[in-house]
Amino acid sequence: MNAAISPMSRLIKHILGLIFFIGTTALSAQVKPVVTVVDADQLLFEKNVIDAQRLLGSVVLKYGDVFLRCDSAHLFASQDFDAFGKVRINQGDTLHLSGDLLHFNKATSIANMRDNIRLKNDEMTLTTDFLDYNMDQNLASFWNGGKIVSTENKNTLTSESGTYDVNSARFHFRKNVVLKNPEYTVHADTLIYGDKVERAWFKGPTTIDSKDAKIYCENGWFDTLTQMCQFNENAHISSGATTMAGDSISYNGQTGSGEVFCNVVIQDTTSNYVISGDYGWHSETEGKSFVTKRALMTQVFDTDSLTLHADTLMALTDTLGMQTIHAYHGVRFFKPDLQGIADSLTYSEKDSLLTLYRNPIVWSDENQITGDTIQLLTYDGKIQKLFVHKNSFVASEAAPGKYNQIKGLTLVGSFVDNRLQRIDVNGNGQVVYFPLDGKSADPKTIGVNNAACSNLSIYVEDNKIQRVSMINAPSGALHPNSLANKEDKELQGFSWNSQLRPRSIGDLFKNH
Repeated sequence: MNAAISPMSRLIKHILGLIFFIGTTALSAQVKPVVTVVDADQLLFEKNVIDAQRLLGSVVLKYGDVFLRCDSAHLFASQDFDAFGKVRINQGDTLHLSGDLLHFNKATSIANMRDNIRLKNDEMTLTTDFLDYNMDQNLASFWNGGKIVSTENKNTLTSESGTYDVNSARFHFRKNVVLKNPEYTVHADTLIYGDKVERAWFKGPTTIDSKDAKIYCENGWFDTLTQMCQFNENAHISSGATTMAGDSISYNGQTGSGEVFCNVVIQDTTSNYVISGDYGWHSETEGKSFVTKRALMTQVFDTDSLTLHADTLMALTDTLGMQTIHAYHGVRFFKPDLQGIADSLTYSEKDSLLTLYRNPIVWSDENQITGDTIQLLTYDGKIQKLFVHKNSFVASEAAPGKYNQIKGLTLVGSFVDNRLQRIDVNGNGQVVYFPLDGKSADPKTIGVNNAACSNLSIYVEDNKIQRVSMINAPSGALHPNSLANKEDKELQGFSWNSQLRPRSIGDLFKNH
């Protein structure tokens, strides 16, 4: 207080405080606090100017546990008051609110603050020009734009409107909400932000953009300290050319890894594939994704697509951005002109090589291909080469119950327009094929040709063997049908497995 204030002025202020206290005894009984004058340099009452007490200089008012300070104030008999110039509201250590103008309505306990408003709580500051503060509920509401800055966590948030609950230290923002951090930016329709826990809850369409990923959801939460997230309702994460979506996503922004639950879809626009299932996991730093539980992959080509099912599908990305797909256990795939099964499979984008392991079988048109390991070299969605390593076997049905067979140590097949045209057998080559009587409308087999040679070249046309070229000490014979026995008709290890062949996408899940 100004030292020049007279003892009479001090007495007037004391009496004024006592009058207001006595005059509001009934309100006090109804729990509502009383507005009291704690301090002022001058007290004036000029009814011809304004029907209120005028408090001038270093004004301090008290309402419950709330203290208000300002340069001047008009205090009405109803205990409503107007405050002017450097208005400041303090509520313990939890709230510090300042602005240029304030009107307090005692009946509603709401203080309307205007212009250059700053609401500070710990290290977080809200700035706006329109704010209402309910002193009974400890609830601040702003509209027409507001901005919050958290210096400690380097967060800046803006929105059109919002509320702040002093008791829970929780903000509720609405319309065009933007939360910016050096590491990410959040755009939301509605966002609830907990000051004490530095956690945000999303309601409505929300996107999070970071250096490595873009996230979308319509419900979820985000911890700004740990960067742990939970996204629900149409949730998806995009990282480079890869997008991961599902019913819900858990994501760690620090490690760049996420989990996806139910209706999982991982799509890569560069490699043109889609992986789906009921559980997925993705790591940006490791360049790794996997999907399990009814896992399905579709590789899109220019004219058709290849669909593959396995217990688990994994995609790995190398430092050059090239991907390798791994499929584990119970592999089955379908393409209109190519089908196959195996225990496991890999596909390398770098060399366009599809490799099948452990009891693989590949069907190309009428041909069944088996071996210890089978590789398919593709280009632009077409098969260029077939490599079969160890125990190589190619078979096709020449007539009901009669099968052309080619066997060797290793085998290389050449394709034109996805059709097998030539087979080169290297090491221990053996052939069984049934020549046809091509003169009749319904060609019949005229016998069985059984031959052996170190190396063989078989020429195929319309999926039928047309010519066999034997290299290095060939031997063999043509047996008439009447004289041919089982050993003549079948090579050792032959097995016809047409019942295992997937003939549609639906067949991929049979017995799985």
